[in-house]
Amino acid sequence: MVTEPGGRRLGRRWSFSGDFVGTGAVRQNAAMQIRFDEYALDLANFALSHRGEPRPIEPQVFNLLLYLIKHRDRVIGRDELMDEIWSGKIVSDSTLSSCIKQARQALDDDARKQQYIATLNRRGYRFVGEVSAADEVQVESPSIDASNPFRSEAGVKTDKTSIAILPFNCRSNREEDEWLAEVVAEDLSSTLAQVPGFWVISQSTMQVYRGRTIDVSAIGRELGVQYLVEGNLLNVGGRYRISFQLMETLDNALLWADRHEFREGDLPTIENEIAARIVASIEPAINRAELVQLAQRRRANLSAWQLYRQSHAILAQKGWTEESFQLSADLLREAINRDADMACAHAYLSLVLALGDVFGLITEPKAMEEAQAAAETAVGLDAQDSSVLGFAGCALVDIGKLERGISLLRKAVRINPSNAQALAALGASLLKAGNPEGIALIQRGMRISPRDHRLAAWGTLLSGGLLACGRLDEALAIARDSCDYDDKVYAPRIVLAVASWLTGEPAAAREAIADARRIRPNLSVNDFRQFASTEVLQGMVEARLLGA
Repeated sequence: MVTEPGGRRLGRRWSFSGDFVGTGAVRQNAAMQIRFDEYALDLANFALSHRGEPRPIEPQVFNLLLYLIKHRDRVIGRDELMDEIWSGKIVSDSTLSSCIKQARQALDDDARKQQYIATLNRRGYRFVGEVSAADEVQVESPSIDASNPFRSEAGVKTDKTSIAILPFNCRSNREEDEWLAEVVAEDLSSTLAQVPGFWVISQSTMQVYRGRTIDVSAIGRELGVQYLVEGNLLNVGGRYRISFQLMETLDNALLWADRHEFREGDLPTIENEIAARIVASIEPAINRAELVQLAQRRRANLSAWQLYRQSHAILAQKGWTEESFQLSADLLREAINRDADMACAHAYLSLVLALGDVFGLITEPKAMEEAQAAAETAVGLDAQDSSVLGFAGCALVDIGKLERGISLLRKAVRINPSNAQALAALGASLLKAGNPEGIALIQRGMRISPRDHRLAAWGTLLSGGLLACGRLDEALAIARDSCDYDDKVYAPRIVLAVASWLTGEPAAAREAIADARRIRPNLSVNDFRQFASTEVLQGMVEARLLGA
Protein backbone atom coordinates (compact mmCIF):
# COMPACT_ATOMS: atom_id res chain seq x y z
CA MET A 1 0.00 0.00 0.00
CA VAL A 2 1.60 3.26 -1.15
CA THR A 3 1.38 6.66 0.51
CA GLU A 4 2.56 9.54 -1.64
CA PRO A 5 3.10 13.22 -0.86
CA GLY A 6 -0.08 15.12 -1.65
CA GLY A 7 -2.24 11.99 -1.46
CA ARG A 8 -3.78 10.49 1.68
CA ARG A 9 -4.46 6.76 1.61
CA LEU A 10 -7.44 5.40 3.51
CA GLY A 11 -7.25 1.63 3.12
CA ARG A 12 -7.70 1.37 -0.63
CA ARG A 13 -9.44 4.72 -0.77
CA TRP A 14 -7.50 7.90 -1.42
CA SER A 15 -8.24 11.59 -1.44
CA PHE A 16 -6.78 14.64 -3.07
CA SER A 17 -5.00 17.36 -1.19
CA GLY A 18 -1.92 19.49 -1.71
CA ASP A 19 -1.28 20.22 -5.37
CA PHE A 20 -4.93 20.06 -6.43
CA VAL A 21 -6.17 22.37 -3.66
CA GLY A 22 -6.08 26.16 -3.87
CA THR A 23 -4.83 28.49 -1.17
CA GLY A 24 -8.29 29.20 0.21
CA ALA A 25 -10.39 27.02 2.54
CA VAL A 26 -11.27 23.55 1.31
CA ARG A 27 -14.88 23.15 0.24
CA GLN A 28 -16.04 19.61 0.96
CA ASN A 29 -18.11 18.02 -1.84
CA ALA A 30 -17.65 21.01 -4.13
CA ALA A 31 -17.36 20.37 -7.86
CA MET A 32 -13.80 19.91 -9.05
CA GLN A 33 -12.32 19.92 -12.51
CA ILE A 34 -8.82 18.87 -13.44
CA ARG A 35 -7.90 20.56 -16.70
CA PHE A 36 -5.11 19.82 -19.16
CA ASP A 37 -4.94 21.29 -22.65
CA GLU A 38 -8.54 21.29 -23.88
CA TYR A 39 -9.65 18.40 -21.68
CA ALA A 40 -11.33 18.46 -18.27
CA LEU A 41 -12.02 15.74 -15.72
CA ASP A 42 -15.12 16.49 -13.65
CA LEU A 43 -14.68 14.68 -10.33
CA ALA A 44 -18.16 15.52 -9.11
CA ASN A 45 -19.84 13.82 -12.07
CA PHE A 46 -17.05 11.39 -13.01
CA ALA A 47 -17.02 12.81 -16.53
CA LEU A 48 -14.46 13.69 -19.19
CA SER A 49 -14.99 16.55 -21.62
CA HIS A 50 -13.10 18.04 -24.56
CA ARG A 51 -13.72 21.72 -25.34
CA GLY A 52 -16.81 21.45 -23.18
CA GLU A 53 -18.21 18.48 -25.10
CA PRO A 54 -18.61 15.22 -23.13
CA ARG A 55 -16.37 12.30 -24.05
CA PRO A 56 -17.51 8.74 -23.26
CA ILE A 57 -15.31 7.08 -20.67
CA GLU A 58 -15.68 3.84 -18.75
CA PRO A 59 -15.71 4.05 -14.91
CA GLN A 60 -12.54 2.03 -14.48
CA VAL A 61 -10.80 4.03 -17.22
CA PHE A 62 -11.78 7.24 -15.41
CA ASN A 63 -10.28 5.88 -12.17
CA LEU A 64 -7.09 4.88 -13.98
CA LEU A 65 -6.67 8.25 -15.66
CA LEU A 66 -7.37 10.06 -12.40
CA TYR A 67 -4.78 8.02 -10.54
CA LEU A 68 -2.13 8.62 -13.20
CA ILE A 69 -2.79 12.37 -13.10
CA LYS A 70 -2.69 12.46 -9.32
CA HIS A 71 0.73 10.78 -9.31
CA ARG A 72 2.01 12.41 -12.48
CA ASP A 73 5.30 13.27 -10.76
CA ARG A 74 6.50 9.66 -11.08
CA VAL A 75 6.25 6.41 -13.04
CA ILE A 76 3.46 4.12 -11.83
CA GLY A 77 4.25 0.41 -12.00
CA ARG A 78 1.76 -2.10 -13.36
CA ASP A 79 1.46 -3.86 -10.00
CA GLU A 80 0.57 -0.63 -8.23
CA LEU A 81 -2.06 0.23 -10.82
CA MET A 82 -3.63 -3.20 -10.51
CA ASP A 83 -3.71 -2.91 -6.73
CA GLU A 84 -5.08 0.63 -6.66
CA ILE A 85 -7.55 0.53 -9.53
CA TRP A 86 -8.82 -3.01 -9.09
CA SER A 87 -8.64 -2.97 -5.26
CA GLY A 88 -6.31 -5.94 -4.99
CA LYS A 89 -8.41 -8.15 -7.28
CA ILE A 90 -6.32 -10.40 -9.51
CA VAL A 91 -6.53 -9.16 -13.10
CA SER A 92 -4.56 -10.05 -16.19
CA ASP A 93 -1.98 -7.87 -17.90
CA SER A 94 -4.30 -7.68 -20.90
CA THR A 95 -7.02 -6.10 -18.74
CA LEU A 96 -4.67 -3.31 -17.67
CA SER A 97 -3.36 -2.87 -21.22
CA SER A 98 -6.91 -2.59 -22.51
CA CYS A 99 -7.72 0.02 -19.86
CA ILE A 100 -4.63 2.05 -20.82
CA LYS A 101 -5.62 1.79 -24.47
CA GLN A 102 -9.13 3.06 -23.72
CA ALA A 103 -7.75 5.95 -21.66
CA ARG A 104 -5.55 6.99 -24.57
CA GLN A 105 -8.41 6.70 -27.04
CA ALA A 106 -10.56 8.95 -24.84
CA LEU A 107 -7.80 11.57 -25.08
CA ASP A 108 -7.17 11.10 -28.83
CA ASP A 109 -3.83 9.62 -27.82
CA ASP A 110 -2.23 6.31 -28.77
CA ALA A 111 0.82 4.15 -28.09
CA ARG A 112 2.75 5.87 -30.90
CA LYS A 113 2.13 9.52 -29.91
CA GLN A 114 2.01 9.04 -26.12
CA GLN A 115 1.03 12.69 -25.78
CA TYR A 116 -0.63 12.19 -22.38
CA ILE A 117 0.09 8.65 -21.19
CA ALA A 118 3.66 7.49 -21.67
CA THR A 119 4.81 3.88 -21.45
CA LEU A 120 8.22 3.30 -19.95
CA ASN A 121 9.34 -0.19 -20.88
CA ARG A 122 9.47 -2.62 -17.96
CA ARG A 123 8.76 0.21 -15.52
CA GLY A 124 5.15 1.27 -16.00
CA TYR A 125 3.18 4.34 -17.05
CA ARG A 126 3.24 8.06 -16.41
CA PHE A 127 0.89 10.94 -17.19
CA VAL A 128 2.99 13.47 -19.12
CA GLY A 129 0.34 16.07 -19.99
CA GLU A 130 0.54 19.46 -18.31
CA VAL A 131 -2.23 20.07 -15.78
CA SER A 132 -3.12 23.75 -16.13
CA ALA A 133 -5.79 24.26 -13.47
CA ALA A 134 -7.95 22.59 -10.88
CA ASP A 135 -10.85 23.93 -8.88
CA GLU A 136 -10.42 24.05 -5.14
CA VAL A 137 -11.78 20.92 -3.45
CA GLN A 138 -11.00 17.80 -1.49
CA VAL A 139 -12.27 14.63 -3.10
CA GLU A 140 -12.39 11.34 -1.27
CA SER A 141 -12.86 7.91 -2.78
CA PRO A 142 -13.46 8.93 -6.41
CA SER A 143 -14.03 5.38 -7.60
CA ILE A 144 -17.26 4.83 -9.51
CA ASP A 145 -19.64 2.04 -8.68
CA ALA A 146 -23.06 3.16 -9.89
CA SER A 147 -22.75 1.35 -13.22
CA ASN A 148 -20.65 -1.57 -12.04
CA PRO A 149 -21.52 -3.41 -8.81
CA PHE A 150 -18.18 -5.25 -8.89
CA ARG A 151 -16.41 -1.95 -8.28
CA SER A 152 -18.11 -0.96 -5.05
CA GLU A 153 -15.13 -0.59 -2.72
CA ALA A 154 -17.25 0.18 0.32
CA GLY A 155 -20.15 -2.13 -0.45
CA VAL A 156 -23.57 -0.50 -0.22
CA LYS A 157 -23.83 3.19 -1.12
CA THR A 158 -27.26 4.45 -0.17
CA ASP A 159 -28.90 7.20 1.80
CA LYS A 160 -31.00 4.58 3.60
CA THR A 161 -30.11 3.20 7.00
CA SER A 162 -27.81 0.27 6.19
CA ILE A 163 -27.54 -2.80 8.40
CA ALA A 164 -26.12 -6.32 8.28
CA ILE A 165 -27.18 -9.33 10.33
CA LEU A 166 -24.28 -11.66 11.09
CA PRO A 167 -25.01 -15.41 11.09
CA PHE A 168 -26.15 -16.23 14.61
CA ASN A 169 -23.82 -18.43 16.64
CA CYS A 170 -25.30 -21.67 17.92
CA ARG A 171 -23.85 -22.71 21.26
CA SER A 172 -24.89 -26.33 21.14
CA ASN A 173 -24.05 -29.40 19.09
CA ARG A 174 -27.63 -30.20 18.07
CA GLU A 175 -28.30 -29.89 14.34
CA GLU A 176 -31.85 -28.76 15.13
CA ASP A 177 -30.45 -25.79 17.05
CA GLU A 178 -28.02 -24.89 14.26
CA TRP A 179 -30.94 -24.85 11.84
CA LEU A 180 -32.95 -22.67 14.20
CA ALA A 181 -30.08 -20.17 14.56
CA GLU A 182 -29.90 -19.85 10.79
CA VAL A 183 -33.65 -19.36 10.53
CA VAL A 184 -33.58 -16.59 13.15
CA ALA A 185 -30.90 -14.61 11.28
CA GLU A 186 -32.62 -15.05 7.90
CA ASP A 187 -36.08 -14.11 9.17
CA LEU A 188 -34.73 -11.13 11.11
CA SER A 189 -32.99 -9.95 7.94
CA SER A 190 -36.20 -10.37 5.92
CA THR A 191 -38.27 -8.54 8.52
CA LEU A 192 -35.92 -5.56 8.68
CA ALA A 193 -35.74 -5.40 4.89
CA GLN A 194 -39.45 -4.60 4.82
CA VAL A 195 -39.04 -1.50 6.97
CA PRO A 196 -39.18 1.68 4.86
CA GLY A 197 -35.83 3.44 4.89
CA PHE A 198 -33.78 0.34 5.69
CA TRP A 199 -31.19 -1.31 3.44
CA VAL A 200 -30.27 -4.81 4.59
CA ILE A 201 -27.34 -6.84 3.29
CA SER A 202 -28.33 -10.25 1.93
CA GLN A 203 -27.76 -13.27 4.17
CA SER A 204 -25.95 -14.97 1.28
CA THR A 205 -23.19 -12.42 1.57
CA MET A 206 -23.14 -12.60 5.38
CA GLN A 207 -22.36 -16.33 5.30
CA VAL A 208 -18.71 -15.52 4.51
CA TYR A 209 -18.37 -14.19 8.07
CA ARG A 210 -19.58 -17.40 9.71
CA GLY A 211 -17.02 -18.72 12.15
CA ARG A 212 -14.68 -15.76 11.68
CA THR A 213 -13.35 -13.49 14.40
CA ILE A 214 -15.52 -10.42 14.15
CA ASP A 215 -14.02 -6.98 13.57
CA VAL A 216 -17.07 -4.72 13.57
CA SER A 217 -15.36 -1.70 12.04
CA ALA A 218 -13.70 -3.79 9.31
CA ILE A 219 -17.00 -5.40 8.32
CA GLY A 220 -18.61 -1.98 8.30
CA ARG A 221 -15.99 -0.75 5.84
CA GLU A 222 -16.14 -3.88 3.70
CA LEU A 223 -19.92 -3.81 3.32
CA GLY A 224 -20.53 -0.09 3.70
CA VAL A 225 -23.04 -0.58 6.53
CA GLN A 226 -23.71 1.65 9.51
CA TYR A 227 -24.98 -1.02 11.89
CA LEU A 228 -24.24 -4.66 12.63
CA VAL A 229 -26.31 -7.17 14.60
CA GLU A 230 -24.65 -10.10 16.36
CA GLY A 231 -26.57 -12.93 18.00
CA ASN A 232 -26.17 -16.19 19.91
CA LEU A 233 -28.61 -19.05 20.39
CA LEU A 234 -28.41 -21.47 23.32
CA ASN A 235 -30.62 -24.42 24.23
CA VAL A 236 -31.05 -24.47 28.02
CA GLY A 237 -32.98 -27.46 29.30
CA GLY A 238 -35.40 -27.55 26.39
CA ARG A 239 -35.90 -23.78 26.32
CA TYR A 240 -34.05 -21.43 24.03
CA ARG A 241 -32.09 -18.37 25.03
CA ILE A 242 -31.23 -15.84 22.36
CA SER A 243 -28.90 -12.92 23.04
CA PHE A 244 -28.12 -10.17 20.60
CA GLN A 245 -26.43 -6.81 20.36
CA LEU A 246 -26.51 -3.87 18.01
CA MET A 247 -23.18 -2.28 17.09
CA GLU A 248 -22.43 0.98 15.32
CA THR A 249 -19.65 0.14 12.89
CA LEU A 250 -18.03 3.57 12.55
CA ASP A 251 -16.63 3.64 16.08
CA ASN A 252 -17.30 0.03 17.13
CA ALA A 253 -19.82 1.28 19.71
CA LEU A 254 -22.31 -1.02 21.44
CA LEU A 255 -25.73 0.63 21.17
CA TRP A 256 -27.64 -1.96 23.15
CA ALA A 257 -27.75 -5.64 24.03
CA ASP A 258 -30.58 -7.86 25.20
CA ARG A 259 -31.66 -11.47 25.51
CA HIS A 260 -34.86 -13.49 25.46
CA GLU A 261 -35.92 -16.95 26.60
CA PHE A 262 -38.63 -18.67 24.64
CA ARG A 263 -40.14 -21.91 23.47
CA GLU A 264 -39.62 -22.77 19.83
CA GLY A 265 -43.26 -22.05 19.05
CA ASP A 266 -42.84 -18.47 20.27
CA LEU A 267 -40.07 -17.71 17.77
CA PRO A 268 -42.09 -15.52 15.32
CA THR A 269 -43.14 -13.19 18.12
CA ILE A 270 -39.60 -13.00 19.50
CA GLU A 271 -38.18 -12.22 16.05
CA ASN A 272 -40.62 -9.36 15.63
CA GLU A 273 -39.72 -7.98 19.06
CA ILE A 274 -36.02 -8.06 18.19
CA ALA A 275 -36.66 -6.29 14.89
CA ALA A 276 -38.76 -3.65 16.66
CA ARG A 277 -35.94 -3.05 19.17
CA ILE A 278 -33.45 -2.58 16.33
CA VAL A 279 -35.72 -0.10 14.58
CA ALA A 280 -36.39 1.78 17.80
CA SER A 281 -32.69 2.08 18.55
CA ILE A 282 -31.63 3.17 15.07
CA GLU A 283 -34.51 5.24 13.79
CA PRO A 284 -37.11 6.20 16.43
CA ALA A 285 -39.09 8.10 13.83
CA ILE A 286 -39.89 4.91 11.91
CA ASN A 287 -43.34 3.63 12.70
CA ARG A 288 -42.86 0.19 14.21
CA ALA A 289 -46.34 -0.72 13.08
CA GLU A 290 -44.89 -1.07 9.59
CA LEU A 291 -42.92 -4.15 10.63
CA VAL A 292 -44.46 -7.11 8.86
CA GLN A 293 -44.47 -10.31 10.86
CA LEU A 294 -43.39 -13.18 8.65
CA ALA A 295 -45.17 -16.52 8.79
CA GLN A 296 -43.36 -19.12 10.84
CA ARG A 297 -41.09 -21.06 8.53
CA ARG A 298 -41.94 -24.66 7.89
CA ARG A 299 -39.56 -26.98 9.75
CA ALA A 300 -37.81 -29.28 7.33
CA ASN A 301 -36.42 -32.74 7.92
CA LEU A 302 -32.83 -32.03 8.90
CA SER A 303 -31.25 -34.63 6.64
CA ALA A 304 -33.25 -33.18 3.75
CA TRP A 305 -32.05 -29.72 4.72
CA GLN A 306 -28.43 -30.89 4.66
CA LEU A 307 -28.89 -32.29 1.16
CA TYR A 308 -30.47 -29.00 0.09
CA ARG A 309 -27.53 -27.00 1.42
CA GLN A 310 -25.08 -29.37 -0.27
CA SER A 311 -26.81 -28.81 -3.60
CA HIS A 312 -26.08 -25.08 -3.27
CA ALA A 313 -22.48 -25.69 -2.23
CA ILE A 314 -21.80 -27.97 -5.23
CA LEU A 315 -22.42 -25.18 -7.75
CA ALA A 316 -20.45 -22.67 -5.68
CA GLN A 317 -17.44 -24.98 -5.30
CA LYS A 318 -17.35 -26.82 -8.62
CA GLY A 319 -18.64 -24.12 -10.95
CA TRP A 320 -20.96 -24.64 -13.91
CA THR A 321 -20.34 -28.04 -15.42
CA GLU A 322 -22.50 -30.96 -16.51
CA GLU A 323 -21.23 -32.89 -13.49
CA SER A 324 -21.99 -30.17 -10.93
CA PHE A 325 -25.49 -29.47 -12.26
CA GLN A 326 -26.36 -33.15 -12.41
CA LEU A 327 -25.06 -33.75 -8.88
CA SER A 328 -26.95 -30.73 -7.56
CA ALA A 329 -30.19 -31.95 -9.15
CA ASP A 330 -29.72 -35.47 -7.75
CA LEU A 331 -29.12 -34.10 -4.23
CA LEU A 332 -32.30 -32.06 -4.44
CA ARG A 333 -34.33 -35.04 -5.65
CA GLU A 334 -33.07 -37.04 -2.68
CA ALA A 335 -33.97 -34.17 -0.33
CA ILE A 336 -37.51 -34.19 -1.74
CA ASN A 337 -37.72 -37.97 -1.31
CA ARG A 338 -36.93 -37.49 2.38
CA ASP A 339 -39.24 -34.52 2.86
CA ALA A 340 -41.82 -34.04 0.11
CA ASP A 341 -43.11 -30.85 1.76
CA MET A 342 -39.80 -29.01 1.57
CA ALA A 343 -40.80 -26.14 -0.71
CA CYS A 344 -37.31 -24.67 -1.07
CA ALA A 345 -35.96 -27.99 -2.39
CA HIS A 346 -38.65 -28.17 -5.08
CA ALA A 347 -38.00 -24.55 -5.99
CA TYR A 348 -34.25 -24.89 -6.23
CA LEU A 349 -34.58 -28.12 -8.23
CA SER A 350 -36.74 -26.25 -10.74
CA LEU A 351 -34.06 -23.58 -11.08
CA VAL A 352 -31.16 -26.03 -11.45
CA LEU A 353 -33.00 -27.99 -14.13
CA ALA A 354 -34.20 -24.94 -16.04
CA LEU A 355 -30.88 -23.11 -15.89
CA GLY A 356 -29.02 -26.30 -16.73
CA ASP A 357 -31.18 -26.87 -19.77
CA VAL A 358 -30.74 -23.29 -21.00
CA PHE A 359 -26.96 -23.54 -20.79
CA GLY A 360 -26.74 -27.11 -22.06
CA LEU A 361 -25.53 -28.49 -18.72
CA ILE A 362 -28.56 -30.72 -18.11
CA THR A 363 -29.29 -33.07 -21.00
CA GLU A 364 -32.17 -35.09 -19.54
CA PRO A 365 -34.97 -35.31 -22.15
CA LYS A 366 -37.76 -34.20 -19.78
CA ALA A 367 -35.78 -31.72 -17.69
CA MET A 368 -37.99 -28.76 -18.57
CA GLU A 369 -41.17 -30.64 -17.76
CA GLU A 370 -39.76 -31.66 -14.39
CA ALA A 371 -38.59 -28.10 -13.78
CA GLN A 372 -42.04 -26.65 -14.40
CA ALA A 373 -43.71 -29.25 -12.18
CA ALA A 374 -41.18 -28.62 -9.40
CA ALA A 375 -41.71 -24.85 -9.62
CA GLU A 376 -45.48 -25.11 -9.34
CA THR A 377 -45.20 -27.66 -6.51
CA ALA A 378 -42.92 -25.31 -4.60
CA VAL A 379 -45.30 -22.36 -4.98
CA GLY A 380 -48.21 -24.56 -3.94
CA LEU A 381 -46.36 -25.57 -0.77
CA ASP A 382 -45.27 -22.07 0.25
CA ALA A 383 -46.34 -19.03 -1.74
CA GLN A 384 -45.14 -16.61 0.95
CA ASP A 385 -41.45 -17.54 1.08
CA SER A 386 -39.34 -15.08 -0.92
CA SER A 387 -36.59 -17.61 -1.67
CA VAL A 388 -39.09 -20.16 -2.96
CA LEU A 389 -40.72 -17.57 -5.20
CA GLY A 390 -37.35 -16.29 -6.40
CA PHE A 391 -36.09 -19.72 -7.46
CA ALA A 392 -39.40 -20.84 -8.96
CA GLY A 393 -40.02 -17.57 -10.76
CA CYS A 394 -36.58 -17.61 -12.34
CA ALA A 395 -37.07 -21.21 -13.45
CA LEU A 396 -40.43 -20.46 -15.04
CA VAL A 397 -38.91 -17.57 -17.02
CA ASP A 398 -36.16 -19.88 -18.29
CA ILE A 399 -38.81 -22.42 -19.27
CA GLY A 400 -40.60 -19.79 -21.31
CA LYS A 401 -43.40 -18.89 -18.90
CA LEU A 402 -42.30 -15.26 -18.87
CA GLU A 403 -45.42 -13.57 -17.51
CA ARG A 404 -45.96 -16.12 -14.74
CA GLY A 405 -42.30 -16.07 -13.77
CA ILE A 406 -42.09 -12.27 -13.60
CA SER A 407 -45.21 -12.17 -11.45
CA LEU A 408 -43.65 -14.56 -8.91
CA LEU A 409 -40.36 -12.65 -8.94
CA ARG A 410 -42.12 -9.36 -8.26
CA LYS A 411 -43.88 -10.96 -5.32
CA ALA A 412 -40.59 -12.37 -4.03
CA VAL A 413 -39.08 -8.89 -4.03
CA ARG A 414 -42.13 -7.40 -2.33
CA ILE A 415 -41.90 -9.97 0.48
CA ASN A 416 -38.14 -9.52 0.88
CA PRO A 417 -36.55 -6.50 -0.83
CA SER A 418 -33.13 -7.88 0.18
CA ASN A 419 -33.54 -11.09 -1.84
CA ALA A 420 -30.61 -10.50 -4.17
CA GLN A 421 -31.31 -13.60 -6.26
CA ALA A 422 -34.90 -12.52 -6.92
CA LEU A 423 -33.78 -8.99 -7.83
CA ALA A 424 -31.18 -10.27 -10.29
CA ALA A 425 -33.62 -12.78 -11.78
CA LEU A 426 -36.36 -10.16 -12.09
CA GLY A 427 -33.94 -7.81 -13.81
CA ALA A 428 -32.84 -10.50 -16.26
CA SER A 429 -36.46 -11.43 -16.92
CA LEU A 430 -37.42 -7.84 -17.69
CA LEU A 431 -34.48 -7.61 -20.08
CA LYS A 432 -35.70 -10.78 -21.77
CA ALA A 433 -39.08 -9.07 -22.14
CA GLY A 434 -37.36 -6.08 -23.77
CA ASN A 435 -37.50 -3.79 -20.73
CA PRO A 436 -34.11 -2.09 -20.11
CA GLU A 437 -35.19 -1.23 -16.54
CA GLY A 438 -33.98 -4.73 -15.72
CA ILE A 439 -30.37 -3.50 -15.76
CA ALA A 440 -30.88 -1.41 -12.62
CA LEU A 441 -32.53 -4.34 -10.82
CA ILE A 442 -29.60 -6.66 -11.52
CA GLN A 443 -27.21 -3.95 -10.33
CA ARG A 444 -29.24 -3.53 -7.15
CA GLY A 445 -29.20 -7.26 -6.45
CA MET A 446 -25.42 -7.36 -6.89
CA ARG A 447 -24.90 -4.38 -4.59
CA ILE A 448 -27.09 -5.91 -1.89
CA SER A 449 -25.02 -9.10 -1.91
CA PRO A 450 -21.51 -7.91 -2.85
CA ARG A 451 -19.77 -11.16 -1.87
CA ASP A 452 -22.31 -13.63 -3.17
CA HIS A 453 -20.88 -16.72 -4.88
CA ARG A 454 -23.42 -16.13 -7.68
CA LEU A 455 -22.01 -12.73 -8.66
CA ALA A 456 -20.30 -14.09 -11.76
CA ALA A 457 -23.61 -15.51 -12.98
CA TRP A 458 -25.44 -12.28 -12.23
CA GLY A 459 -22.66 -10.32 -13.87
CA THR A 460 -23.19 -12.48 -16.96
CA LEU A 461 -26.87 -11.52 -17.00
CA LEU A 462 -26.00 -7.85 -16.51
CA SER A 463 -23.31 -7.77 -19.19
CA GLY A 464 -25.60 -9.67 -21.55
CA GLY A 465 -28.36 -7.13 -20.94
CA LEU A 466 -25.99 -4.23 -21.54
CA LEU A 467 -24.84 -5.94 -24.72
CA ALA A 468 -28.43 -6.26 -25.93
CA CYS A 469 -28.99 -2.56 -25.22
CA GLY A 470 -25.96 -1.59 -27.30
CA ARG A 471 -23.92 -0.43 -24.29
CA LEU A 472 -20.85 -2.30 -25.46
CA ASP A 473 -18.15 -0.71 -23.33
CA GLU A 474 -20.14 -1.26 -20.14
CA ALA A 475 -20.90 -4.84 -21.16
CA LEU A 476 -17.20 -5.42 -21.77
CA ALA A 477 -16.22 -4.05 -18.35
CA ILE A 478 -18.84 -6.09 -16.45
CA ALA A 479 -17.95 -9.26 -18.36
CA ARG A 480 -14.27 -8.81 -17.48
CA ASP A 481 -15.08 -8.33 -13.82
CA SER A 482 -17.36 -11.37 -13.86
CA CYS A 483 -14.53 -13.48 -15.25
CA ASP A 484 -12.15 -12.15 -12.63
CA TYR A 485 -14.64 -12.88 -9.87
CA ASP A 486 -15.04 -16.59 -10.58
CA ASP A 487 -12.58 -18.81 -12.40
CA LYS A 488 -15.05 -21.70 -12.68
CA VAL A 489 -17.99 -20.19 -14.59
CA TYR A 490 -17.70 -20.13 -18.37
CA ALA A 491 -20.76 -17.99 -19.22
CA PRO A 492 -19.22 -14.53 -18.60
CA ARG A 493 -16.34 -15.49 -20.87
CA ILE A 494 -18.84 -16.00 -23.67
CA VAL A 495 -20.22 -12.49 -23.18
CA LEU A 496 -16.66 -11.15 -22.99
CA ALA A 497 -15.85 -12.82 -26.29
CA VAL A 498 -18.93 -11.40 -28.02
CA ALA A 499 -18.38 -7.91 -26.59
CA SER A 500 -14.70 -8.00 -27.57
CA TRP A 501 -15.61 -9.03 -31.10
CA LEU A 502 -18.18 -6.25 -31.40
CA THR A 503 -15.71 -3.64 -30.14
CA GLY A 504 -13.11 -4.66 -32.71
CA GLU A 505 -10.83 -6.75 -30.51
CA PRO A 506 -10.73 -10.22 -32.14
CA ALA A 507 -7.57 -11.21 -30.24
CA ALA A 508 -9.31 -10.53 -26.91
CA ALA A 509 -12.34 -12.47 -28.15
CA ARG A 510 -10.13 -15.42 -29.04
CA GLU A 511 -8.50 -15.31 -25.61
CA ALA A 512 -11.91 -15.27 -23.88
CA ILE A 513 -13.12 -18.24 -25.92
CA ALA A 514 -10.00 -20.21 -25.07
CA ASP A 515 -10.59 -19.47 -21.39
CA ALA A 516 -14.22 -20.59 -21.69
CA ARG A 517 -13.05 -23.84 -23.29
CA ARG A 518 -10.72 -24.38 -20.36
CA ILE A 519 -13.83 -24.59 -18.17
CA ARG A 520 -16.13 -26.19 -20.76
CA PRO A 521 -14.06 -28.18 -23.27
CA ASN A 522 -17.05 -29.04 -25.48
CA LEU A 523 -17.98 -25.38 -25.97
CA SER A 524 -20.02 -24.90 -29.14
CA VAL A 525 -21.69 -22.17 -31.16
CA ASN A 526 -24.98 -22.95 -29.44
CA ASP A 527 -23.52 -21.74 -26.14
CA PHE A 528 -23.23 -18.26 -27.69
CA ARG A 529 -26.76 -17.91 -29.06
CA GLN A 530 -28.18 -16.30 -25.92
CA PHE A 531 -25.80 -13.38 -26.24
CA ALA A 532 -25.20 -12.93 -29.96
CA SER A 533 -27.29 -12.60 -33.10
CA THR A 534 -26.99 -15.04 -35.97
CA GLU A 535 -25.12 -12.38 -37.97
CA VAL A 536 -22.59 -11.83 -35.20
CA LEU A 537 -22.07 -15.56 -34.73
CA GLN A 538 -21.58 -16.00 -38.46
CA GLY A 539 -18.89 -13.33 -38.40
CA MET A 540 -17.13 -15.05 -35.51
CA VAL A 541 -17.31 -18.39 -37.33
CA GLU A 542 -15.90 -16.88 -40.54
CA ALA A 543 -13.06 -15.36 -38.50
CA ARG A 544 -12.40 -18.90 -37.21
CA LEU A 545 -13.06 -17.89 -33.63
CA LEU A 546 -15.82 -20.48 -33.44
CA GLY A 547 -16.43 -23.78 -35.17
CA ALA A 548 -19.36 -23.95 -37.59
